[in-house]
Amino acid sequence: RIEKLKVSKRGKPYQVCWSWTDATGKRRFKKERFAKLDQAKAKQREVEQAVADANLPDYKAMRTSFEEWAERWFESKVATSKPSTARGYRSLLDSSVLPEFGSRRIRAITPGDVDEWIAKLIGRGLTPPTIKHHHGVARAVFAFAARHRAIAYNPARDVALPTDRSMGRLKPEPRFLTASEVETVSVHLDAQPPYGLLTRFAAYTGLRAGEIAGLNVADVDLLRREVTVRRTRYKVRDGWQEHTPKSGLARKVPLPKWLADDLGAYLATHPRCAEPGAPLWPGRRKGGYTHGERGSKVEGSAAHGDLTWDQAWERDTFTRRYFAPALRAAGLPVGSPGGVRFHDLRHSYASLCASAGIPAYRIAKRMGHASEIVTRSIYTHLFAEDSASDMEALARPSSENLGKVVPIPSAKV
Repeated sequence: RIEKLKVSKRGKPYQVCWSWTDATGKRRFKKERFAKLDQAKAKQREVEQAVADANLPDYKAMRTSFEEWAERWFESKVATSKPSTARGYRSLLDSSVLPEFGSRRIRAITPGDVDEWIAKLIGRGLTPPTIKHHHGVARAVFAFAARHRAIAYNPARDVALPTDRSMGRLKPEPRFLTASEVETVSVHLDAQPPYGLLTRFAAYTGLRAGEIAGLNVADVDLLRREVTVRRTRYKVRDGWQEHTPKSGLARKVPLPKWLADDLGAYLATHPRCAEPGAPLWPGRRKGGYTHGERGSKVEGSAAHGDLTWDQAWERDTFTRRYFAPALRAAGLPVGSPGGVRFHDLRHSYASLCASAGIPAYRIAKRMGHASEIVTRSIYTHLFAEDSASDMEALARPSSENLGKVVPIPSAKV
């Protein structure tokens, strides 16, 4: 109902009062004041429509902070997402979303606030794809709150995001290494075995870094010359996390004969080759020194940085200490933009397969893509059609085949 108060507070004499029964059966009461009668009537219609739709907002939840809803949303994603995906969400929340909106009441955040935040991200020099990831997390939190009726609408829903074109940025293309470049880098790494072989393995199987770290001795079948990708491993603060491959399915990747032979020789010297569950590629040891005397070594212990076959290979350490120096020695650029990354060995696999005439659908299957369409969209120019030969079929007809030419009558003006 609408009441007109005899004593007006802050120039708002019209008061809208309403009540409802919540999901627990408890009676709830609410009231709001307005300066004009038209505003009060509009609120009355809004409440009546909400009652008719059984979609009354949760007024208590509206007073909670964005951070509370963000943490609730993150907990729900941890339970339903892969660990690596959840880590990405956590990173985006902590780096930009919570510092901007965390302490504010969620109902007080407007689309204009989100626009200003996007402008700040642009000012920080973030690329359009990165900004899209940050915005996606914020929008998901707002959507989560709206689904729980803490807010009536999602203020991040229709926000205009920058694009590569609007920012004058060319979309980066995958970086490919030729077979000779792969071999040059591998030769430099042969001085630190087994890293030369590991580099060739990555370039001629197309496996992701997490999939390479997830390989065990039993995953290599030298008789069939193939490797089975069953799991991924990622280094986290408290150890290692294992999960399924990105596609959620195991896949078999064939090996060139020379690579299978090299792997066979490597496994023959593997200290744990008789253990099916042992990591295929070794990690690096962290310990080796006492905590009491600075710089003193424990008697009989391995030195810091020595190979250890008890842990899996870890990409970041390998890239920083071994792969990047080998790239520089081979005369290849390192770092962004335009530098070679370890992931570019996966791109190189697609290029090497395409240049060998392997069909796109087979490359997609071996790389673990959801479909051939994904492979073609990433590596478009590798599978570009020969348009020049197509145009040759549209040859200009000779004058002998023209027949009798009937002149076109001139138009009357």
